[in-house]
Formats: sequence, structure tokens, C-alpha cells
Amino acid sequence: MMGGDDIMERFMFLDGGQGIILDFDKVMQTMVASESNVQELELGKKKKSQEEADRISCLHDAIIYHIFSFVSTIDVVQTSILARRWRHLWTSVPTLDFDDDEFSIANGEDEFVHFVNKVQSCYKAQQIQRYHLSIKQARNSNFLETWVRFAVEHNVQELYLDLPHGRPFEVSFCQSVRVLKLHGDLKLPASGCFSSLEHLSLLGVQLTNDNGILDVTSEHYPLLRSCSLKSCMGLNCLNINCSLLEHLDVENCFDLDQLHVSAGKLRFLSVQSSFTYGIDTGWVEIAAPSLQTFEWLDYITDNFSIGNFTCLKSAHTSLVFHYHPEKKESYMKNARKFLHHLACAETLHVEMPCLWGLHSNKELLEGLSTKLFNLKHLTLLVSLDDHVLRGVSCLIRSCSNLEILHIHTIDEHIQEELNNSFPDLSHFDQRESWSYQRRPLDHLSEAKIYGFRGKEHEIEFMQFLLEHAITLKRMIILFSGQVFVDQVMKTQMAEKLMKFTKASPDAVVSCP
Repeated sequence: MMGGDDIMERFMFLDGGQGIILDFDKVMQTMVASESNVQELELGKKKKSQEEADRISCLHDAIIYHIFSFVSTIDVVQTSILARRWRHLWTSVPTLDFDDDEFSIANGEDEFVHFVNKVQSCYKAQQIQRYHLSIKQARNSNFLETWVRFAVEHNVQELYLDLPHGRPFEVSFCQSVRVLKLHGDLKLPASGCFSSLEHLSLLGVQLTNDNGILDVTSEHYPLLRSCSLKSCMGLNCLNINCSLLEHLDVENCFDLDQLHVSAGKLRFLSVQSSFTYGIDTGWVEIAAPSLQTFEWLDYITDNFSIGNFTCLKSAHTSLVFHYHPEKKESYMKNARKFLHHLACAETLHVEMPCLWGLHSNKELLEGLSTKLFNLKHLTLLVSLDDHVLRGVSCLIRSCSNLEILHIHTIDEHIQEELNNSFPDLSHFDQRESWSYQRRPLDHLSEAKIYGFRGKEHEIEFMQFLLEHAITLKRMIILFSGQVFVDQVMKTQMAEKLMKFTKASPDAVVSCP
């Protein structure tokens, strides 16, 4: 049986007797299987019989290493107490995960720095599969270059760096890394140092590159397949030109002014909340002939050029413009042009403050008719007031094969704020606007309305759908919270809707 001195010798991990007292109960709970014949594991207890004890130690090293990959390195090191075989197993584990949140500063000496240095000095494997370094305290970043260089010298495959702001760090050349995820103040090298990189992720990064320009090209990243940039600051111009890129995600990069994308194999593209409202210098160019999923939840600038998306299956857009009354004509042209590029989509989700003004320019709207010929599922986020209906009718009219229509109504408070942002919207006779809209509803089989408040224009819209959707099977109306709790009002509205004439004998109206 192991004596107290032997145990303490294993506890003392650092040189000079300044050891870290490790939480072995946590390791026990994580690493040892809870078999039915194993009731509990405690240090110092008498060993169980061989057929009951230490079944994990019988596993192949590769399996144990895989288990280790789910826990931090400090927990992996603690397993050296479990058995003689485990004493040095951690020195060859292919994944290293260091997080200074798991350490405290005692007696002026940082245990985290000593721990990382000791682990890396004892490391025996030739290659690191995954290296994760998370530093919250700036004082722990003094050895940052040394630690990252250690990972690079060991041909790291996946490199994750979560670094404190205030100390810019230039990522080293690394020919072996396939996955690179970064957070902090970073400067990316200007030329091709990531010849094997397939996945790049920048989260909360403050770019310190000159002029705020980031070039992600095949010259620098020849094997790159996915790129994600979220909440990156200091990024003014993003140039993407990668022949193998399939996935691009840009979100909350608030300084972005120019976006240039050229990727022949790109299948997914999402841009959200990155361009600044009211800045007319924005420039967008997108050439992605293989694109299948397109999300644009951002402002559409006057300088907006995108190619034909002939492979497009799904699109989601907010159609937000830099709106000024004197630029109404340009505003309408941009809306029509943008929707034309989505003509091949089968599923379309549109958030439409822009449609609040579309009714005022009929000539431009006429060019939109019958263009969304593949569209079968349309989801709209609108306010069903009178000045919205012509824009909605125009979009529906362009969907000659539409089968499913879902409408989410905008909250009244949000609607009031947006109304103030989009002035000069006239009213019109909404019933007249629907009088010629029969053909586009020939295939509509499902209509679902969220946040129904029972306003006159909403009721008339429901009536129109029932009277002209000749193949409608179900209409589902979900009331807003205010109406939902008023059972009398809800019942009255439901009864009124049930009395409307139905073009489809199979139509069922439900108000759950």
C-alpha cells in the first residue's frame, strides 16, 4: 500500500518542493468508470481485488489519450496518482489544455506559469494534436511567445489561443496547423505561413494590421475551407479569395467598410451587423457561383454587386438600406436588384422594413413579378399595417410556386421606432392592392401567422388568403400575448375568421 510520503512525493509537481496540491477527487470522478461493482473511489482506501479495480488502465493508450482530450491538462497530470502505469502517461498526451482560471496566485509566485513550463519541459510526444491556451491575467502572458513556439515546434494540428487584450501578439508561422481559433489582440502575418490551414476562426479579435486590411487568399491559405470572423475590431477591409473556401461567416465586425469575396466553391455565406448605418462609402462584391445558403442581415450599400447564385437553396435577409427620402428611387432599385439575385432560392426569410416604402414606386415593383420562380417557403418579418401590404403583395406575387407562407409581425414598440426611421410612407387602399393577386396563390397550402393582434388590416389579409388560396390546407393563427390572455377577444376574432369564404374546400383554420 502506498505510504503518505509516496503520495506527497507525487503531489509535489514543481521543482524545489514548491508543489501544487492537486484536486484528485475531481480526476477520480472524471476518469474512472462507475461500474456497478465499484461503489466508490477514495485515496488511501484499501485496493479492490484485481478483477474489480482499475479497468481503465487495461485500455490501449490511444483510448486513454482520447479520454484525456476531454479534460484540461491539470486534470490529466493529476491522474499520475492513480497507478504506476499512469505516472508518466500524461507526458505523451496529444492534447494540451492550459487555462489560468484554474490557478490562483499565491505568495507572489504564479502557479500557472510554473505549471505550463514544467509540463512542456517534460513533454515527450513528437506531435501535438490540439494545443489550447487561455490566459485571462496579463501577467501570465510573459511566456506567450515561448509557449506558442513550443506548440509550433511540435507540429501542432489544432491551435486555440484565448489571450488578454492590451498586448498585441503576432501569430507565428506554422505550416502544420489545420485549425486555428484566436481571441485577443492579434497581428496576422502578411504572407503564407499557414499552408495546411483548413479552418480559421477569429472571435473578439482586435486586429493590429496596418490600414485594417485582412487578406485571406489562396496564396496565404491554400487549403482553407471555412472562415469565421465574429466581433472583430479594427477590420475595415476584408478580402476573401480562396479557391477551396466553402463556409464564410462575418458577424458584428463593426468597423467593416469593404467586403470582397471571390470563392468558386463557397456554399455558405453569412454577413450580420457589420456595416455602419449612414456610411455611403461601403463597398460589397460577392462572386460565389456555388453558393447554397446566403444570410445577409446587414445594410445594403449603393455599391453592392453580387453574381448569380444559380445553386442557391436558402436565403435570409433583412433588406436594410441607408434610407433617405431623396434616395427613394435608388432604394427601390437596390431592393429589386437584391431580390433578383435570390431568384433560385427555394426557402426565403425576409425581414422587411424596406417594404414599408415599396408601394410608392409601382414601376419598379412591376419588374419584380414572377422572378422568384423556385421559391416554395417564404417567411416574412413585417408589420401588417396598410402601408406594408403592397410591398408584401408584390413579393408574394413574384413567388408563383409558393407553398408555405409564414408571417411574424413586428412588436408595436419596435414598429414605432422603425416608423420614425423610415418617414414619408403614404397610405393606400389595401383591398385594391390585393384585387389582382390571385394566380400566385394557386399552390399555397400552408399559412401561419405569428403575433396576430386582430387589427383591421391583419384580418383583411387573412381574408384575402382564404379567398384566393385555392389549394390551402391549413391556416394557423398564433395570437400576440395581449390578445392570447383575453379569451373573449380571442374567441370573437376566431369566430370572425371562421366565417370568411374559403377558396379551398380543404382549408382548416386553427387558433391554438
